[in-house]
Amino acid sequence: MNGLCSRQRHDSSIENLLPGVTVADRLKYRLMPSRLRLSVLLLLFSLPSLVHSQDFTGQVVGITDGDSIHVMHNGRAEKVRLHGIDCPEKGQPFGRRAKQATSDLAFGQKVTIHNTGKDKYGRTVATVVLPSGKNLNHELVKGGWCWWFKKYSPSDNELEGFEQAAREAKKGLWVDPQPVPPWEYRKIKRRAKKSSPSASHARTSEKRISTAIIGNRDSHLYYRPHCPSYGQVAQDNRVEFASETDAEAAGYHRAWNCP
Repeated sequence: MNGLCSRQRHDSSIENLLPGVTVADRLKYRLMPSRLRLSVLLLLFSLPSLVHSQDFTGQVVGITDGDSIHVMHNGRAEKVRLHGIDCPEKGQPFGRRAKQATSDLAFGQKVTIHNTGKDKYGRTVATVVLPSGKNLNHELVKGGWCWWFKKYSPSDNELEGFEQAAREAKKGLWVDPQPVPPWEYRKIKRRAKKSSPSASHARTSEKRISTAIIGNRDSHLYYRPHCPSYGQVAQDNRVEFASETDAEAAGYHRAWNCP
């Protein structure tokens, strides 16, 4: 009898730790075999810790591009994709500047990662909070370096507002009246890859432009035909000039490694 009373008191004290549980649920719990009750309790108490264990704090040790960083977690650099935003790709205009903006804000900083899941590449998708308490995702859109990624964050009114304000103020990439969104750029690249010409045709095309001065829209540098980086400017980021005079008149400067 004393054992039964003791068990009832024990069950009652545990139930009091579970706010919001209905009377019917408490009755079902009491009728469960003791081993099953224990399993239920372990599951209930482990759920909050599982949720919170996804968030972590770590130092930013790498910047892949504007919306992808590496953060130290459990002794390794974890790939983190910023949630709800999409920055220009490396080959796009403003791609390097977006990367630099992220680096200026976050590199070397101890940030808090609020995990929202994994993407198809296995990267952690997250909102990143800086030591100042500012939201890195928001700051990049405010500065005009990234788009609101509506596809993956359709109801984020804050990001929508930040993008609109940056557009109107012509901040960052919005100085370009018709910038190409990175998701469209990636789509174009995939199509081009599927219908790419043969290597011999590509070489012929290179010969046709071998006398042109090539400018990089992102860096505003230009390259002579014999410059080491002449053929490395991405096609979508390339502009041609008839002469160095024309390039300099358009605001471009000769690359430092050109002879």
